[in-house]
Amino acid sequence: MYFLGIILLFLVMFFVLRGYLGDRSLFSFIEGNNPQVIVPTKLSATVSPDNTPGFTLDISKNYSAKIKTNKGEFTIDLFEKNAPNTVNSFVFLASQNYFNNTKFHRLIPGILLQGGSSTSGNSDPADDGTGGPGYVIADEINWDSLDYSEFLRAQLTKEGYTSATKIASVAIDKYRLAMASPGPNLNGSQYFIVLGDKGNTAVADLDGRHTVFAEVVEGKELIDTLAAIPVDDPNSLSPRPVEDIVVNSVEIISQ
Repeated sequence: MYFLGIILLFLVMFFVLRGYLGDRSLFSFIEGNNPQVIVPTKLSATVSPDNTPGFTLDISKNYSAKIKTNKGEFTIDLFEKNAPNTVNSFVFLASQNYFNNTKFHRLIPGILLQGGSSTSGNSDPADDGTGGPGYVIADEINWDSLDYSEFLRAQLTKEGYTSATKIASVAIDKYRLAMASPGPNLNGSQYFIVLGDKGNTAVADLDGRHTVFAEVVEGKELIDTLAAIPVDDPNSLSPRPVEDIVVNSVEIISQ
């Protein structure tokens, strides 16, 4: 009975943790091959019965989002044609007020500003990188449209990534938004704003591993201001801005 209990415990832990792998906020180019263990978060009551949002975007329309924070507001153009499933998920979560009162909990100077974790709104900073929507969505990155080198393609293939074929992707670059993901097809709700130019090696290393789904089109000066906020520990793998950057609301606009 003792050994049977241990086996049952491991099985339960495996199936619970597997559903939340996309909630980890670690990137391979920073963290190496030792990702931290993440405590699973509770499924949102707004998630549809099959545990993923239905596709409701009207691709004939242009979608954008106005993100209001305690430091000011900025507007992003959503790439509904280049990353339709990713944008659909972002719009779905925003319509459920999922991002309200969350924080940008990770700031790596000159590289990225990360937010979108549901747990970042509570009083415990220790779990800020663990929040997710209760589902994961696949990557949307077309290597051909981005003209990736054979060397990069080989690297990505070895890491388990594959190229999408039915979309034209947008490249990683400054002021663009991409999904925060620890591995292939593990996107949840967390995203980051790129703070550095493509010439930055650490920024270039994000290529092929993170789906680009939007770009800041208004309020770039605010992003520059946020990027300049000091962090608590520059040597940390997940440095935090010393000032709270709180998302008050995300308003989706379609035209």
